[in-house]
Amino acid sequence: MPLIATSTDSYTQAIKHEYAPELAFCRESIVANETAAKTYAVGTVLGLVTATGKYKIAVQTAADGSQNAAAVVVEDKSVAANTDTKVLALVRGPAIVSKSALKLDATFDQPAEIAAVHTALAAKQILANDAV
Repeated sequence: MPLIATSTDSYTQAIKHEYAPELAFCRESIVANETAAKTYAVGTVLGLVTATGKYKIAVQTAADGSQNAAAVVVEDKSVAANTDTKVLALVRGPAIVSKSALKLDATFDQPAEIAAVHTALAAKQILANDAV
């Protein structure tokens, strides 16, 4: 059977509720910087590097602050290696995201580690729900 179309996750699959999106209350244009080129999809969880104040994909084994979930990407975006790139992301709530649509690095492979991501987001009033 031939492939007719492919689909990527959309904003509405990942972000279920956001307070006053027309005012950008919960989102900001943040600066991301990765050591290798990456493609962020809607729902990618980012951490904040303490020393630089820039975001990158949250990795559980990191020791630079980025191991803690700090934002959720709300647009598909390519980030070139070692280049500051503006990315639109949820950085505060009130907001609700779908747990199943969150994109976590493979290092978050234990239930307790994944729960820690949800807890860190909840501290920013970004709630990760099972079924919304």
